[in-house]
Amino acid sequence: MAHPPIERPRVPLTQLGRGQRARLDQGCMSGLPEHDQCLLRAMGVHEHCELRVCKPGEPCIIEVERTRVGLSGPVASRLLVTPCDGAGAD
Repeated sequence: MAHPPIERPRVPLTQLGRGQRARLDQGCMSGLPEHDQCLLRAMGVHEHCELRVCKPGEPCIIEVERTRVGLSGPVASRLLVTPCDGAGAD
């Protein structure tokens, strides 16, 4: 009998360590003001994208589609992500 996939909980981006990968899911940016959401989308950070943490902290630097983006601590803490399987430090 097949088991349903294990659903991993969403966590704030700030809880991930260097090298960890995660996915931004539907509604992950809902806690951000609309202008911040638009700016993130313009930089390639959007729902359903996969990212990697290059540097946790302030600023939080992530890589999305081979582009690095720096996020302020308050913005990173309000982005909810689902860690990817096999995520770990490089």
